Amino acid sequence: MRPVLRDAARAVAALLALLLPLAGPALAGATWAPHCAAVALLVALAVVATTGGPGLRVAARGLWEGTVTAETGVAAAVLAALGWSAAVQAVAAVSPAGPVPVPTDPLAGPVLLPGVAAVLTVVAAAVQRTGRPPGPHGGDTRADADEVRAGLRAVADRWSALLTPPAALIAVAVTAFAAGTGTPWPAAVPAGIAVLVGACPLPLLAALPAALRAADRAGGDAVRLPVPWPGRRDPVGWTGSAGGPGLAGRVDTVALAGPDVLTGTAPGTVTVHAGRGEDPALVLRLAASVAAGARPGSDLRTAARALAAAVDGPVPDVAEADEQPGLGVSGLVAELRDPGPDGGGTTATVVAHAVLLGSPDWLAEHGIRVPPPLSVERERAVAEGRAVLVVAWDGCARAVLALPRAPPPEARPEMSELVAAGVTPVLLTPDDDGAARALAAATGLDPADPDAVRPGLDPAARAAAVAGLRVRGRTVAVAGDPTTDEAALAAADLAVELVPWPTADGRPTADSTGTGSGSGSGSGSTEHPDDAPDTRPDPVVAPAHGSERICARGGPAEVAAALLIARRARARARSYVRAAVVLAVAGVVLAVLGTPAVVVAAVPVLGALGLAARGPHRRS
Repeated sequence: MRPVLRDAARAVAALLALLLPLAGPALAGATWAPHCAAVALLVALAVVATTGGPGLRVAARGLWEGTVTAETGVAAAVLAALGWSAAVQAVAAVSPAGPVPVPTDPLAGPVLLPGVAAVLTVVAAAVQRTGRPPGPHGGDTRADADEVRAGLRAVADRWSALLTPPAALIAVAVTAFAAGTGTPWPAAVPAGIAVLVGACPLPLLAALPAALRAADRAGGDAVRLPVPWPGRRDPVGWTGSAGGPGLAGRVDTVALAGPDVLTGTAPGTVTVHAGRGEDPALVLRLAASVAAGARPGSDLRTAARALAAAVDGPVPDVAEADEQPGLGVSGLVAELRDPGPDGGGTTATVVAHAVLLGSPDWLAEHGIRVPPPLSVERERAVAEGRAVLVVAWDGCARAVLALPRAPPPEARPEMSELVAAGVTPVLLTPDDDGAARALAAATGLDPADPDAVRPGLDPAARAAAVAGLRVRGRTVAVAGDPTTDEAALAAADLAVELVPWPTADGRPTADSTGTGSGSGSGSGSTEHPDDAPDTRPDPVVAPAHGSERICARGGPAEVAAALLIARRARARARSYVRAAVVLAVAGVVLAVLGTPAVVVAAVPVLGALGLAARGPHRRS
């Protein structure tokens, strides 16, 4: 049976167990009352056994371990209602006087208690759902789902440990007082059960899942917060104490780490400044080939994407690729060349080159000097704020490649949103000094501030910079792509995994704003725009269960939104919990005042459903 149909069937069965003892006798006469009550009891038992089975096992395990949880409060109300109704019906069935008629006031008798138990069970199961799939990648996720529910119950468990034992004592006291004042036991015991029903922690169970769903709606397609996980750090503060902000609220510095964090990952225009006599197309092919040999997570992956997109035709394979992080990559590239019209033969030949792609200083370590014309082009590209790489093969520098490092037009206002969120942005980038400071200036950061712009950092250096910020007393959130900056994310107080900007839904790409500078007799220039769509999922996937990280899609604006949503999520969760505690106290007070259990049950049920239905609209 599909989940939706199964849920609908359980809800209908619970309502049937509640309404059948009233509707049956009213339609068919009082003689049908015992039969309708018996059917309602059987239906309620089936609902509790199937839907409430996991919760009852959790409650039993907790009591065995000497702990009181939210499931204990639900089990106390459900089992008391079912047990008393079953006992009354069993006694009536074997009584010599025959079946007991429906009480004059059925609301105060045991006949509706099975329906109350079934409704409480179904609502308790429904309000704990987060709206997220049980696992990020499919497979056997039952254990994950159990851990998620346990994490979301943490606050409810703490409050239930404070509320359920006093409620049980009050229930016993109410029952004893009613019986001592002459009330018959069939009416005195339901009065005590009403106290347990009023204290049933359904709103507490609904509080954190409702806050999580509200945060998901607020995040739209761009932000997903992690669920609380037993034994793991809680960066949002879902389960933290009521006093003070959560970790997201204490963040005062956001480190934007990695090569793509401000520009996106879409390759932009590549300008080739080729040396005299060099073929720009060959330069691009060999550079793209050796760049493809960069390790996963390398800062050269940005250049590799741009170069691969700029090549017309297939990129040749690279052999013996060797990367020096932060410096460059080398490898052997072989191509099969057909003989030309004047080739003097008909046999194709294999041409192999030892190719190096990296900084001029790294090439100098290999004995390769950049000739003056290419040095001039390199300095000009650096002054324009572009990332620059030198291509060499067979011992000679052949060309300078200028890659765009321009952010999208809205990067500056998005950075302002990050500042408005109350944090200080810091740029940690592998770009050289000129490109990094041009990028910072374009986004509104002070390029002269050494604390705001940290150029020339490889992944290890970026992680060390994050550690240094924390040593200085800052609470640091790192926003970066885990494929390039896993170390920096792991070193942060709060990690925000960035899913790159898309290119197929209207968001900007990292296109170059320059036109190249290849004029002059000594160099050739060619530009190759890239229109390859991004294939990342949209909307952003939720963090893996057990993750301590926020997932966001985009750039600074989404990082700011993630922090604000996390802060508001904690505040919303706290307010929901306070409302749930007030509802529990109100339910107990109503029960003590003599309100029947079926009426008292409306307080936790409607309160839980009301909390579950609340939440902000989706971000546009």
